[in-house]
Amino acid sequence: MTAEPDLISLLYHADWRQLSLSAEVNDGSALLIAPGRRYRLQTPDYLTGCDGDRPWKLCQDDAEDEDEGTVRWFSGPEPPLRSLLCPAWLLKSSRLEVTGHVSVLGRDALQVVATREQGLRGTKGPDRFRAGRTEALVDAELGILLRLARTDGTEEDGGAGHGSAGDSGERSGVIELVSLDLSPVIDPAQFAPPPGCLIGESLGESLGGGGLPGQTVKTIAGLAAGALGAWIRYSPSGHRQPPDITEAAIPPEDPAPEPSPDGWPSGPQVSDEILHLLHGSGAARLPGGGATGFAATRHVWLDIGAMLSRIPPAARRAGFGGLGLLADSIAEQPSASHLVSAVRIWGPGQYQVDFRSKPRDGATRIVCDGQRRWRVYRDKVTVGPAEPAPGNLGYLTDPSWLLECRLSGGEQVTAGDRPAFRINVARGDAQWSVPLMFPATVAVVDAELGVLLRLTSYLGGKPVQRDGLQDITLEPGGFRADIPSDLPVSEEDRPSERAGRNSVNIPLTVARVVAQQAATGAAQAARNILRRFDSR
Repeated sequence: MTAEPDLISLLYHADWRQLSLSAEVNDGSALLIAPGRRYRLQTPDYLTGCDGDRPWKLCQDDAEDEDEGTVRWFSGPEPPLRSLLCPAWLLKSSRLEVTGHVSVLGRDALQVVATREQGLRGTKGPDRFRAGRTEALVDAELGILLRLARTDGTEEDGGAGHGSAGDSGERSGVIELVSLDLSPVIDPAQFAPPPGCLIGESLGESLGGGGLPGQTVKTIAGLAAGALGAWIRYSPSGHRQPPDITEAAIPPEDPAPEPSPDGWPSGPQVSDEILHLLHGSGAARLPGGGATGFAATRHVWLDIGAMLSRIPPAARRAGFGGLGLLADSIAEQPSASHLVSAVRIWGPGQYQVDFRSKPRDGATRIVCDGQRRWRVYRDKVTVGPAEPAPGNLGYLTDPSWLLECRLSGGEQVTAGDRPAFRINVARGDAQWSVPLMFPATVAVVDAELGVLLRLTSYLGGKPVQRDGLQDITLEPGGFRADIPSDLPVSEEDRPSERAGRNSVNIPLTVARVVAQQAATGAAQAARNILRRFDSR
């Protein structure tokens, strides 16, 4: 009798790039995969594929039959049928239980139940894992999912994206393979666009490199960059550095990872010990199961000047000169910003953040007990429903999101006085999120608590962003809401208000919202977004 595979390792190591298979999906889609990221996916709505280098998509709306129409290239390649073939999303902030063994499609499979655990990061964004019971059949050899069912009847966002299929099946709550052949006869020509199709321009081609398709994307990028530049140059509502912070440059504590092709790391794979450490998220990793919390100092560095130094001249001129305005605006600012806050973490949804950098009208302290959230201002306290921790703090305290990336290394190091592991992080097939803005990242994970002590992103071998925790001390006892007793307390009068005002990610929000307003014109969009943030 063979030993049961380690489920965390099995899901993490599942690699669709090495597969050779032909499969049918319960929504009528047909999938063909060959090693080297080659695939062809025919859904009821579109045809997409990749020849191993360039992904393409042909929408049925573009053509009356398969051999006509316009093929659009896009960046990637990203995996087809992501929710089944890239199952590491099940590892994020979850509790896993193997409930049995079955045989399906001639394959040995594990019956697995995944339950989302409450944490500090919340459930918004592209990495959302819906609450409720998620049941999966995991191929005991390959690690891919043969069947996926959710009791709430909603789709997993990780299954979306170009190249993903089974949308109608996912909306019904169940997506599964109804046939599977692991030794198909493959004609390499099937992975190329249909002959006779027109090839549409991509943004990358217009700028001299790979990228997303369409002149519209270029315009939106310029608008977003122009608004971000205007925000940096003109907005009075940004952070002001306190005079006692003088260390603006990002400390060079971790060497930049070696470049790797296609975003996949070279070097030794991380150990199963580290995989389990990253997966054991939230209060479960705190001593006493959350009865003991910890306090730390959070340091965030952002070097936008270094980021802009990597923009090619052609991209700088794209989109109404927006990137040019951004670069010129940054040239007027200090090279890097350094924001400091004090954090205290007790358990799921329980935290306190004190900001040393104080926006003019922003809260100086945010406290949440898992049910309510208090925002402390200079002259008042407001209380409202619980919210995720501000400024992406949840990515540090629950690093299970890293298991969707491709990790290498695992060298034992000391960070401050804490034992830790240093890991090279490549995006791999993970979807875009704030911590994955850049292609190369180094994570330093605490060997005891499992939290991230440093998360440093690089461009061209130079650090451009770092987020991390220092001076960690354990705090026995349960949650204590530290609210000033001499200030009036009132209910929040703006339920949509978010802690983002105190986050270093305001410029990213500016860019995103302006991009959505692209049709209104660059100048008007910039004015609108500045007015919105100045009024918050």
